[in-house]
Amino acid sequence: MAELVRNLRKCHKGLRLAFALVVLMATCVSLAACSKTGRYPVWEYNRQNNVADLENLSQNPSDYLTHSAHTPVMTLAEQAVQFSALKTYHYAPWRQTKPSLSKEDAFWGNSAYPYGLGYAENLLPWTEAAMSRLVDSQSMETYPSMARHAITVRTSSLRVLPTVKPYFFNPALPGEGFPFDYYQNSSVHAGTPLFISHASISGEWLYAETAYASGWILANDVAFVTKEQEQLVMSGTLYAIMCDNVTLQTAEGQYLSTGFVGGVFSKAPKSGGESVSAVAGSAEGEKKARTKKDVVESMTQHKHDDMQYKMISAMEPRSYVSLLVPARNSLGQAEFFSAPVWTEQAAEIPAPLTPRAMAELAKHIIGQRYGWGGLYLDRDCSSTIRDLFMAFGVWLPRNSGPQAERGKKVISLKGLTASEKRDVIIENGIPFFSLIGLRGHIGLYLGYEPVTNMPFMLHDLWGVRTFNADRESRAIVGRISITTLRPGEERRDVKKDYFYSRILKLQIKPGMWENK
Repeated sequence: MAELVRNLRKCHKGLRLAFALVVLMATCVSLAACSKTGRYPVWEYNRQNNVADLENLSQNPSDYLTHSAHTPVMTLAEQAVQFSALKTYHYAPWRQTKPSLSKEDAFWGNSAYPYGLGYAENLLPWTEAAMSRLVDSQSMETYPSMARHAITVRTSSLRVLPTVKPYFFNPALPGEGFPFDYYQNSSVHAGTPLFISHASISGEWLYAETAYASGWILANDVAFVTKEQEQLVMSGTLYAIMCDNVTLQTAEGQYLSTGFVGGVFSKAPKSGGESVSAVAGSAEGEKKARTKKDVVESMTQHKHDDMQYKMISAMEPRSYVSLLVPARNSLGQAEFFSAPVWTEQAAEIPAPLTPRAMAELAKHIIGQRYGWGGLYLDRDCSSTIRDLFMAFGVWLPRNSGPQAERGKKVISLKGLTASEKRDVIIENGIPFFSLIGLRGHIGLYLGYEPVTNMPFMLHDLWGVRTFNADRESRAIVGRISITTLRPGEERRDVKKDYFYSRILKLQIKPGMWENK
């Protein structure tokens, strides 16, 4: 019996040792997993920045349409007024003979962003020497040094100072650092008319005025135009790009530029508009058909023999329109080329403005990443709104404040409670047309949920403000999205009614309701 007890004790001791080894191995595996998670904390980052609206609400704008989705929100007469104003503003730089900005206004960034407050791309402060070289490169004493008309040949940026280097405020502060580069004034679409008033010492940068913003632009992104070229562009029918990343190339396949929603081009003379499936029997008709085949092969990046082409054309007839797209030659002068695009990629301005039409256009950019000032070919809140309205012949200013102010009827919501603001928006707002203006932000009103009376808004939001022990931070949204007017309020670190407290205006009918 004693021997049996001793054996049982030995066995028990062995089992305890084995169990301890299993626990140790499990702990090591767990620590290794934690270490890996620490190196790649994407799931944890997403959890910390979670905003329930993005998961609970449909991000398809069409899901917010009502039975009146096909009803125009403007009469034909109203839209004609808007479109007339758009053309006047769009081509305004080509009517200029001298700068509209004084030297102080053109170089306002020198005093607004001194070296003592700014941080560079390495998140270290700008040095006085580096800032002095940059300021000197502007040759301010010779401003204005020219007066020339030009056009952008690709999507570019208007910079506060002539550099691609960023200027951040203290990255340790909430809502500062990346992506808020204060040297970025605005993006500018390819095909935008410009007035050029000055050049940097090196000639690498030009000072440009558009109808909505001004700043330094890379010279290689610009081409100078002649009076004849201006007349050619202005006499053409205006078309708007209806989806992002539209390749603009010649019928021979030569790349010219890329079009984005909000971009505007004139229709090329004597081209486009015919169905790809149209085949004529005459010699002239056969020549046109052969040209069409070449165009389609260029647009689809795929070669077809005659039989394949006829089969594809019969099965899926498509139409294209040719746009007048500028390029820069070796002397810096503009040359214009005919660039065919499918008709679903471009629409004649003004397109009928109905809630459904706006929803369909918004589908093409919903979910796009936030880009301060249009950096990285993305959009911020105001450029999102401006680009959406362009196709419908509605010209809007560049920044959120003027956008909320400029229109036929604006209602001030300042001083009202959250529930009072909600009621005014629901009672007066026009879904897919009215704008909700906040302090430093703007979005498109989509309508409301009838049971809860919860308004919906499409906007490009960087983040929701959070507060932990009075320490302010951001729950990053960072994209064009659809939310309620209470984004993030399910979080314990988001103050109730905070988003509502920043809502200042409802612009019922935005746009330019009288010509310039």
